[in-house]
Amino acid sequence: MIWIYCFICAIGFSSVGADYGKYADFIRRQAENETFVRLFEKHMSQFQDNDKNLRKSSTFGCRAFPQPAQKTSSVHKLRPMDVKVIGALGDSITAGTGITAKTVLGLLQENRGLSWSVGGDKSINEQQTIPNILKVYNPNIKGFSTGSGPVWWEPSSHLNIANPGDKSENMPDQAKTLVDRMKADKNINFEEDWKVITLFVGGNDLCDYCGKEKEKYRAENYVAHIQEALDYLHQNVPRAFVNLVEILDIFIVKTLNENIVCDTLHFFLCACAAFPANSDAEAELRAETERYRSLVNELVLTGRYDTRDDFTVVVQPFFSETHPPIQNGSPDLSYFAPDCFHLSLKGHRAAADALWNNMIEPIGKKRTKWTPGEIVECPSAEAPYFYTYKNSDSSNVIGNALGQLESQQEFDSNTDPDNHKSSQSGSSSVAMTTVATVVGVLIVAVVSVFALVAWKRRHSNKEERQILLQQRDSQYYAPI
Repeated sequence: MIWIYCFICAIGFSSVGADYGKYADFIRRQAENETFVRLFEKHMSQFQDNDKNLRKSSTFGCRAFPQPAQKTSSVHKLRPMDVKVIGALGDSITAGTGITAKTVLGLLQENRGLSWSVGGDKSINEQQTIPNILKVYNPNIKGFSTGSGPVWWEPSSHLNIANPGDKSENMPDQAKTLVDRMKADKNINFEEDWKVITLFVGGNDLCDYCGKEKEKYRAENYVAHIQEALDYLHQNVPRAFVNLVEILDIFIVKTLNENIVCDTLHFFLCACAAFPANSDAEAELRAETERYRSLVNELVLTGRYDTRDDFTVVVQPFFSETHPPIQNGSPDLSYFAPDCFHLSLKGHRAAADALWNNMIEPIGKKRTKWTPGEIVECPSAEAPYFYTYKNSDSSNVIGNALGQLESQQEFDSNTDPDNHKSSQSGSSSVAMTTVATVVGVLIVAVVSVFALVAWKRRHSNKEERQILLQQRDSQYYAPI
């Protein structure tokens, strides 16, 4: 069977955790494999709507305000027209991995110019990204990424420092690279220009949580790395508004196990969430995801980054409760790249819309999910600035923020990861045994047994995916 062959190839190349390097190596080899290419071409038929009707659900109708007579000197009065520089830190999502993929090798392409938070290709009428939205207010904005290429290719990446496979531990170095590039750019007035920087990372940390180094990916270590990166920006970057975007629900990937191509790629990209060993392992990973969000909010709520009037960090929560839109009872794959993991052009446009809305929503009233057809909001004449913890209504800020933290902490206590240590240890042992067995497969009998196990797991996951989809809020079933 072809699907058995592909899945065994994936197991043979991968490890229990996420490893983008091994994934990239596997993709390059399979690009020369006629069997996989044929499967991929058939698989691509499910992604034909990636670039259709992009503007049907919402249109950017905001208009620039007249240029103010006086420039703002406070980040708490920062308006879209004041922003002159944009940058971003993160992983493959922000790098634009696979956005326009049509071939197997295309899955590795980094379409940085189309990235939701920092891409500047096209215009606002063709693709909504945060830079393209800001161009409506200031056509001379700088720093956005263009075209395609790796992070080291500065003519394309510019101030998009995101790198596929990177985790929270890489954020301090990314922050330093960002500062170095801003200082070296002769078109940027580092001291005077207002900057918007977006940091979004953590998926790869969680996708490695069920591997050998679980303790390394605990929420405490995740937030420590985030703090180190933010501390560096706070100490070294004047005039900056930093978006700290909450981690998304990585179990979305489990609902996207649509076929053998998706399954095979998920084994590399996020086996922890796509194929949890058992219900205890899944519950533990869900609990850790909530702890990531909770501890990040706690960090920012300390006021650590509000000690100056020209710098702030704001947590943007729109990803925390966002789920894939549903069409005909299944996830709408037009929002995803053909790897069933990264976002398509349509998905990046949706993420940009949601982030923009969060930026102009007061603390305590920010949306925690995006849904199809959501209206793209505009700053009002009365409040034309981005909302911060200081310029939002104080009662809303404190009450809602504390309420959110209490809710998350209650969830944490009810799903304490320590309660699952023994089951997770067993899961790791099973996973390692499976890998070792496959690597040593030389006889047909062993292959047959492995194929049977893989088939059962796939069948089980399909049933679980249907249950997950049926439990969704009815608003996700609205046609788009």
